[in-house]
Amino acid sequence: MSGLRYRTVAELAPNTAAALLMLGLALADTKHRLGQRLSEWVNGAPALEAAVGASAMTQDELGHARSLFAMLRDFPGAPPELRIENDLERSIYFNPSLLEAPWGSWLEVIASNVLLDQALTVVFEAAGNSRFAPLSQRAAKVLQEERFHRIFGEGWLARLAATGGQTRERLQVALDRMWPVAAAWFGPPDDPAVASLVREGILSASGGEMRDAWLARVNPLLHRQSLELSGDEPEWSRWDAERRQIAYG
Repeated sequence: MSGLRYRTVAELAPNTAAALLMLGLALADTKHRLGQRLSEWVNGAPALEAAVGASAMTQDELGHARSLFAMLRDFPGAPPELRIENDLERSIYFNPSLLEAPWGSWLEVIASNVLLDQALTVVFEAAGNSRFAPLSQRAAKVLQEERFHRIFGEGWLARLAATGGQTRERLQVALDRMWPVAAAWFGPPDDPAVASLVREGILSASGGEMRDAWLARVNPLLHRQSLELSGDEPEWSRWDAERRQIAYG
């Protein structure tokens, strides 16, 4: 692979631009929904420091989404709403359906932080040395801000797990609910869109490699608290490539 770096979408091959647009929209919309869901807990967090953390992470997630929307605005086939001032009023979004409903407890906030937010962080790590300069630049800033998210989530996970009783049981339920969403986000190992981005140097890891990196990070974290993750492989026959989720129903 040459050291060529692409500065604009016009320099990308059409199929590469289309694959990056699909992945980028899902990444931006998932970040945006995470920010929305977090914002609903700024006034409902169980402690003052938790409320401050939720507020800071809300701004980060919405900022990450906005930055990606700006990058994708000029891609061929991008939603036309991305080109207007109020670009969040779209008829179709490309995030996992589970994020459409508010989180019912602080336990779900932490499960999402530990599993899904960290899954997206792995994706940005794979984009850190991207040959598409606008993506690598954004990834660097996202990864810098995500360090706080990781510390925050790990601290609260340990705190809630140590509480024991029903709190601990409900935490495991929240993790079980979020796990398939986070695990499926990387896509099937043979996902042709991600494979094309790896070939072009836009990403440095395939979906399977990213999921392995994520599991290597979250499994030890949960094991330290005697919590568990399901080892079941996502049902890729039901894969929804646009929302990056397993579709049911």
